[in-house]
Parts: sequence; C-alpha cells; structure tokens
Amino acid sequence: MNTFRAVKIGLAWITSTYVLCYVILGLIPASRPSLLPYILHLNVGPVENIFTLGNFIVGLILWNVIVGAGIWWIGFLSSYIKD
Repeated sequence: MNTFRAVKIGLAWITSTYVLCYVILGLIPASRPSLLPYILHLNVGPVENIFTLGNFIVGLILWNVIVGAGIWWIGFLSSYIKD
C-alpha cells in the first residue's frame, strides 16, 4: 500500500470517528464529565462544555492534520528503513 492511500484511509477513519464522538458527546451531555478523563488521559476539574460549529470544525481539522502527519511519517520511515 502506498503512503498516499494510507493517509487517505487514515483521514477517512479519523473523520468518521471524530464526527461520531462529537455527536455522541453533544447528544448526551451527562456523559461528558465521566468520559473526559479517558479522552484526555488525565483528571481535570470542572470544564465548561462548549459545543459549537467552530469548535467542531477546528477540532476536525486539527485531528486530520495530526493523523495525516503521523501516517505520512510512518510511510516515510518505512520506505527508508529496511531490514
């Protein structure tokens, strides 16, 4: 599999996962305080819950950049590191 295809698959995966998580946390606000420590991997105090279209778009872009860069980096390293 080439790197470009792997990046496209990864971006499709993170986009669908991000949308699903955002929708679930938006529809079930009571779940946010109990899930936040698992999502952030740390205990946090009371956090203001702001669910806006702007936050959704920025988060979606951010996670796509992170995942795309990570998959590209793995592809880059795998093409240069041989047995």
